[in-house]
Amino acid sequence: MKTKIILWSVVSILIIGIAAAVWWLRRPQVITFSDDSKVTLLAVEYSKRHAPPTVKASTTSTNKAPARGRGSFTTTNDTLVLWVRQEYDSQQYHNFQYCVYDKAATACVQTYGRNYGSGRNGNEVVAVQLDAFPRRQGKFVVRVQEQSNNGQEMSDQKFVISNPAPGSFAKWAAEPLPATKEDDGLSVTLTKLVFGADTPYQRNQDNPDDPVNKGVQAVFQVQRDGKPASNWQPVSVETSDATSNHINGSCNTQWNGDEGTTTYQWGLWPDEPAWKVKFEFSQQSDFADNELWTVQNIPVQPGRQRDFTMNARNSRTNTAVAETELNGIRLKIFPAKQFTDVGQNAYQQGGLLVQTSPELPDGMRMTLVKLTDDQTNDIEHSNYGTYRNNNVTTYRYGLRDMGGATNLNLTLAVHKSRFVEFTAKPEKAAAQ
Repeated sequence: MKTKIILWSVVSILIIGIAAAVWWLRRPQVITFSDDSKVTLLAVEYSKRHAPPTVKASTTSTNKAPARGRGSFTTTNDTLVLWVRQEYDSQQYHNFQYCVYDKAATACVQTYGRNYGSGRNGNEVVAVQLDAFPRRQGKFVVRVQEQSNNGQEMSDQKFVISNPAPGSFAKWAAEPLPATKEDDGLSVTLTKLVFGADTPYQRNQDNPDDPVNKGVQAVFQVQRDGKPASNWQPVSVETSDATSNHINGSCNTQWNGDEGTTTYQWGLWPDEPAWKVKFEFSQQSDFADNELWTVQNIPVQPGRQRDFTMNARNSRTNTAVAETELNGIRLKIFPAKQFTDVGQNAYQQGGLLVQTSPELPDGMRMTLVKLTDDQTNDIEHSNYGTYRNNNVTTYRYGLRDMGGATNLNLTLAVHKSRFVEFTAKPEKAAAQ
């Protein structure tokens, strides 16, 4: 009898231990920030059809749970999507960025949540679409960066994701550099491609060597009709590899005589034999008169940063202060905003919305050529993202050093881009 009791006790302990281990392995992965905001990994799927999982309301949030069924979408190819719950103080501005690392942390790419449904109330289930991840590895990690009124914070905690589509992949052959490509009279020679280069913007200030702080550098020369053309420079780049990864980035270009060096995020993982890098080159000055539109006395109004972000979705109901048609595109400009809910040293102190309809066709670009205040002082501006809806695109520009400006003057250009693509092996940046 004693033997049976001991045996059943051992079995019970084993069952409890196994159950505890299963619960531990299947427990939700959670990333928590210093302000008590948190992101919870709810589901991982790899398919063409994507629907939010059925989840219970959070036990820690007082906000209403997200509506069931909202946020479903489809993709052309099988795509990796992470479904996450984002919880934060709904009275404060918040944004979450997702960074995908390989196991060795040699490089990372970044993406955002999408399909927010009808509103953002501080307790939302969103999709994080990963168009690039280390497909030759069994597992990889995802870190999250929070941006809020209090600044930015990179999580120390990580989501660990199992590769849903392992397999063998082809290997591309790199072409030797320098290499020259042409498009409609514009000739571009790529002389160098480097990964792990320093970038102007530090996303993780606690660790300068974090790949989230690193980018890709491309060195090139440009000619237009056989003559040096430094007024043409890359504004965007798409990087792809043989495993079906692809990622887009924007370019920051510096010139040294006739040689340009552009630094961009994001590249891909550098252990690939070659990347395909497709640059969009855009004219920066000396536009033709029929490509330009100048508007003066755009009013500056007070407003919250979080409202400006959301109003981009509703700008069709706002009143434009100026509109015209340029090269077949209808342009509208809305009052500029001076943010009232950010600090004096905030990176973005204001914002401006410009709307195009229909959407710009492939190969066309709208450039904000010049922006000044009512005293003709230049206003520093940056791309704050775009929002597309019903063939209408709303461009958001972040503004800095606005001072006490009450009105702004603006010049826009609508013009044609040029595209060149190279197949090259990136080399590692020299140690600093």
